[in-house]
Amino acid sequence: MVNLQETIELYNMKFNEKIKALRKAANMNQQELADKLSIHVTHLSKMENGHLLPSIDIVQRLMRVFAVSADVLLNDEKDNIVDIQNHELSEQVMLINQLDEEEKNALVKIINSMLTKKRMKDLLDGKVKF
Repeated sequence: MVNLQETIELYNMKFNEKIKALRKAANMNQQELADKLSIHVTHLSKMENGHLLPSIDIVQRLMRVFAVSADVLLNDEKDNIVDIQNHELSEQVMLINQLDEEEKNALVKIINSMLTKKRMKDLLDGKVKF
């Protein structure tokens, strides 16, 4: 696993440009990355040139190899990315997607209630000016 997200700027790049930039920052040639992804080098070349979009499985492999989130790989703008540093919280967010709509709605109401309470407390404590 290579952690390059902090060493190179990936925002405002297209997906294919990100793959190439990550590979180069990791000092890998196309064959080395293709081997790590368990794909043929021509498959990787087509992805880097923007002629082929990867499967979800390959996106997951890229995430593991470069230690980046799917948001970083797939979103073009920094403002659209939520970076969850806490591993446990990250896993919980992924599990939320498995809930049915009614359970998700209930969870959103609980979270909104807690956030409103926090905002009110901060307002009363003078931490936030209205």
